[in-house]
Amino acid sequence: MNKLYNNPISLNFLLNGLERHMLPIVIFLFTFSSVSIKKATLIHRSSLTSNVRFNFILKKLYHILSAKPCPKCSDWMSKINDNRKLTELSIPGTHETCAFNGGLYYKCQNLGLKEQLEAGIRFLDIRCRHIENVFTIHHAAKYQKINFGGGVRDVCIQFLKEHPNEFIIMLIKPEHTTKKCTRSFEETMQSYIKCYEKYFYLEEGNPTVSEMRGKIVVLRPFKSSIIPMGNYLEYVDNKKFTTNYSIIATVQDCYHILTIFHRSSKWKKVVSLLQESQKNRENEILYINYGSGSGGLCCPKTASKYINNRIVDYLISNKNVHAGIIMLDFFEKYTDYDFVAAIINRNHS
Repeated sequence: MNKLYNNPISLNFLLNGLERHMLPIVIFLFTFSSVSIKKATLIHRSSLTSNVRFNFILKKLYHILSAKPCPKCSDWMSKINDNRKLTELSIPGTHETCAFNGGLYYKCQNLGLKEQLEAGIRFLDIRCRHIENVFTIHHAAKYQKINFGGGVRDVCIQFLKEHPNEFIIMLIKPEHTTKKCTRSFEETMQSYIKCYEKYFYLEEGNPTVSEMRGKIVVLRPFKSSIIPMGNYLEYVDNKKFTTNYSIIATVQDCYHILTIFHRSSKWKKVVSLLQESQKNRENEILYINYGSGSGGLCCPKTASKYINNRIVDYLISNKNVHAGIIMLDFFEKYTDYDFVAAIINRNHS
């Protein structure tokens, strides 16, 4: 790769919007004859505005070519003691787990749900719009082109069939507006669970690993007339809060990051809850810590670029910290998947 860095070719025309699935094209282009390379050099050298820009382009290519593949962490929970409780665990999660579409301010994940589970993600943030008595997956007004049944429930159940020692915690939140429904949100939720009851854990309280294995453990921020329907968390928008119903939970979801200059404030909130969770690790409190955020002049990817690697560095430097549940956008970006390892490894210490 050092030889590549010294090659005076402008790669801007190749790298604009380049993703890893385009690597074969890049490799093919770099196997041109020396004559073709010299021609490309003459044609595109004029487009270089500075050595800084040139180096940035080459470093971007190097990062893509050398990026780690997604590791398989499909069975990491199998090593956890059956008697440990939910509040004792450190679990990696994703914010807006299925927000794959909608552009710069709506997309929050690159990997599909199956790939996230295989990479070790075990806390899912699922946003359901209730429309015509079904759940469609949304990020605000943007439909994500999947529905709850086939796109979420069935994917999770299939994963649990293949990995029966694992469990998945699923926070199911109403999203956007309700339209043309003749039943309540919880009644529609119940219809998705019907015939699949053995794959759902709906009891309240602080379950053990043994009780959760092979199941989707439901958390909900909505009140339900149907009981049991999982632990109820009374959410407060854009704040840190503690809820104390069937389980004590402290949640940091201060998602509003106005500009790139406000990202450090968000990071301080993440660290503060990590420190609190370590201090109170024996008190059976469920800590949910969102590393995600966005605002008018800061999109989700820009926020995650600042925060993700800081979380990993903090966890690696503080190996005994109880992480609780940490939620990220683009969890595999900027960390080479070290985010998952940094969290799950502390469950075995």
